[in-house]
Amino acid sequence: MTDRYRLTITHIEQVTADSKKFTLTSLNGNLPPFGAGAHLTLHLPMGDRQYSLITNPLDLGREYTIAVKNLKNHHGGSTYLHGLQIGDAVVASGPDNYFPIRLEAQHHVFFAGGIGITPFLSMMSYLSTLGKTFELHYAASNVETCPFYEEVMNKYSDITTFYFESRNEKRRKLKDALRNRTVGTHVYMCGPQPFMEMLVDTTKELHYPHRVVHEERFRPAGKIEDPKPFRVMVNGSDQFIVKENESLLQRLRNEGYSISYACRMGICGSCEVTLCEGEVLHSDSFLTKEEKKSKMLSCVSRGLGNIEISVDE
Repeated sequence: MTDRYRLTITHIEQVTADSKKFTLTSLNGNLPPFGAGAHLTLHLPMGDRQYSLITNPLDLGREYTIAVKNLKNHHGGSTYLHGLQIGDAVVASGPDNYFPIRLEAQHHVFFAGGIGITPFLSMMSYLSTLGKTFELHYAASNVETCPFYEEVMNKYSDITTFYFESRNEKRRKLKDALRNRTVGTHVYMCGPQPFMEMLVDTTKELHYPHRVVHEERFRPAGKIEDPKPFRVMVNGSDQFIVKENESLLQRLRNEGYSISYACRMGICGSCEVTLCEGEVLHSDSFLTKEEKKSKMLSCVSRGLGNIEISVDE
């Protein structure tokens, strides 16, 4: 994990009734650079939370800017941040980027659901600077609950399609927007779970190559709702039980294995281990279907019954 540092809140802007933009300033000089699509990890009292950086990475100085929707105690972090004031401090690490712009693409198509617009704000600003082509498809309940609606309209109205219709009509139109794309197009998506699953399923139905579809999720792709304990054998010798309220990653590290990790959401692949035997409930969005036969991400995926894995020591 990267070093931690302290940032001070120097500006807060109400974006919608339940979303705020926070300017986080370093009082000790310039901040580490980041790429479009990167996020910052904030180390909050209730645990670590990741938030996308929303400004053009080419304009970096002493400030980072994030936007946070208050999820009303759904995870705790958003409610905590919404209670902070100008002058309060937060501890951060990063930036890290598991959702980078693919500059080999001929054209970029962004699909945002609600506060899922945040990573695309930096991407669009960056691509505009480079003179690259892109378009945005942005779904929300209505204009009033659509974060950064005015900013997007002012800067990108000619290449943005908004979706404020009923749920079924949104789904139909968003699916249509994925059809008949030219070779060289890359698709990026960020938003709530049902929004993401619908788009991912559609790209599979339309036979999009895996390498041109990129996801940024609020939670693991297939979160296991009722996790069960399972037994794991490591490197043919150590055996232990992974409890229902802990991850394989946590258990491995507690047992003294130096497993690398970063996102802890099944996105980055840092905590990959080799699956030697047994059945696994995969909950990541990183491994391919073929890779899941012999690998698993220890941060989010779980064994069924007994499994055997191999890890580097």
